[in-house]
Amino acid sequence: AGLGHDDTIFNKTLDSVKKRLPWLYLNLMTALTSVLVIGFFEDTIKLMVALVFFMPVIAGLGGNAGGQTLALIIRGIALGEVTFENAKRVLARQIAVGITNGIAVGTVIAIIAYFWKGIPILGLVIGLAMIISVFAGTMVGVLIPLALKRLNLDPALGSNILLTAFTDAFGFFSYLTLATIFIKLLT
Repeated sequence: AGLGHDDTIFNKTLDSVKKRLPWLYLNLMTALTSVLVIGFFEDTIKLMVALVFFMPVIAGLGGNAGGQTLALIIRGIALGEVTFENAKRVLARQIAVGITNGIAVGTVIAIIAYFWKGIPILGLVIGLAMIISVFAGTMVGVLIPLALKRLNLDPALGSNILLTAFTDAFGFFSYLTLATIFIKLLT
């Protein structure tokens, strides 16, 4: 979340603001990436407004799946359990978890979307996008802390902001790209 080792609840207000505000500015800039992605698909959204209802679900589950993995990897790095030597094996295991979880939640949300809105294509699109989003979030949850560690940066600082930026933008992109493809196939 952008907190330093020396940022505590007892710091002076301005000291805490100075330490945290740069990370929040970074978060603001990365969040605008999602705005640009969504804007790119404005015509698709106009054709099927119901797509908008499920965008928080895509972002939320992709981010949370990535966050679960991120926490495990950061803890593993801190404890010496995750190293550059075993990173490929760790990544492979987490990819399997991401795909499995993506299929599980993707199936559930596809059924919910279909029955709630009565639009079969919406259920298919949201289900596929959820699989992709959860898989990608899980994968990036491994790669971001390892990349920060490789750059000699503390993986606990800023990992969440980078993860959220990726999962939101990529989740929206995959969701709206699938919607665009399937809508064009049906018309």
